[in-house]
Amino acid sequence: MKVLLVTYGSTGDVRPLLALGRALHGKGLRVRICAPPDSQPLIEDTGLRFSPLGSSVRNLMDAQAHRLVGRPLAAMVPMNRILHKELENQFRQLPEEVAAADLVICSGLALAVPSVAEACRVPYHFAASIPALLPSKYHAPLTVPWQNLPGICNLMLWHCARHLLDIGYRPILNRHRRLLGLPPLKHIMAHLTANMMIAADRELAPLPPEAPHDCRQTGYWHLSTKTSLPVAVERFLDQGPPPIYVGFGSMGDPHPQRSVSLLRRSARLAGLRAIIQSGWAGLGFESDAECLCVKASIPHKPLFARVRAAVHHGGAGTTMAAARAGIPQVVVPHLLDQYYWGQRIVQNGLGPPPIPKNKMRVERLARAMRRIAFSSSMRARARTLARPLQQRDGVAEAVRWLTGNGASQARTFP
Repeated sequence: MKVLLVTYGSTGDVRPLLALGRALHGKGLRVRICAPPDSQPLIEDTGLRFSPLGSSVRNLMDAQAHRLVGRPLAAMVPMNRILHKELENQFRQLPEEVAAADLVICSGLALAVPSVAEACRVPYHFAASIPALLPSKYHAPLTVPWQNLPGICNLMLWHCARHLLDIGYRPILNRHRRLLGLPPLKHIMAHLTANMMIAADRELAPLPPEAPHDCRQTGYWHLSTKTSLPVAVERFLDQGPPPIYVGFGSMGDPHPQRSVSLLRRSARLAGLRAIIQSGWAGLGFESDAECLCVKASIPHKPLFARVRAAVHHGGAGTTMAAARAGIPQVVVPHLLDQYYWGQRIVQNGLGPPPIPKNKMRVERLARAMRRIAFSSSMRARARTLARPLQQRDGVAEAVRWLTGNGASQARTFP
């Protein structure tokens, strides 16, 4: 059986699919991953076959960092223009790849896959690391920074989101569907999110009551790694009390040195040592006994086992890894689903209210750092929530379902 995994997004979108791909390959299935060219080294290191899809996401994030950080809602207009170009790339690149597969699983902004799979008559699933892609009165759409609104407000926002999505993407999708010999879509949200698999732990992010009956939730798809901590990190951890971790993953930053200064001053004011990961933002500085700069990637599992708490952007992978490690966390959301995860951290008692990146200030961040580092109630709640997460293998659950009846329940076409 040949399985094609397709995603367009940052490292946080690629890693869960890579974890699934490795597990499927271990079951004897032939797996190929189509993903942005940035992810080629990560994927090829696992031995899986790789096909590049679209443009560099890192270059895109760097080019739009000044908009995404300062005015995330205003950034949606130029981002949509960019995504239209990427959608054209997907319709050009994917038909040959999809036609050669027996099953397709897509995630992220691979919006062409449902139509291409329909044209090729290949079953597919849409995989997401967040249930908030499903319309519900219990959460606002991902583009909305306010995730604690009353239910009636959320429903009104979802109505607007459906309408705006139709205006923005229905014409381009229907144009390509016509070229593929497919009927036009009247509304596209249900089309894009059909046959969903939710790779998120239900204790932290449960399915909303409005979820369709065919939506399958597993645990998060953690990418296991045997990589040990860098020597410099091990040495820093051994030379003092447990620090906090600070990292913003694949997020860009128009003013990285300003952010570095703010983060270091906040940690100092909080009375904490810190490990700051450079990430795509390029947060670089000269390390000292109180603050370590790490430019290489750090495996979350062994690191989070030895830190007090985590300050991060709110990507699904980092959020789930910190929750699984049983440490408190505070989210500094930059865009999209990160606002949802920030609110889920608060609702689960794992950390204080999120601090949006464009509202991050030294005193405010220092207060949040102190809370996640020294709050006994947050630490107890984090340890309690971690127990079922540590016992669950979301990848194995997904593989069992896909190799059992999941493939037969994937969307098929007349």
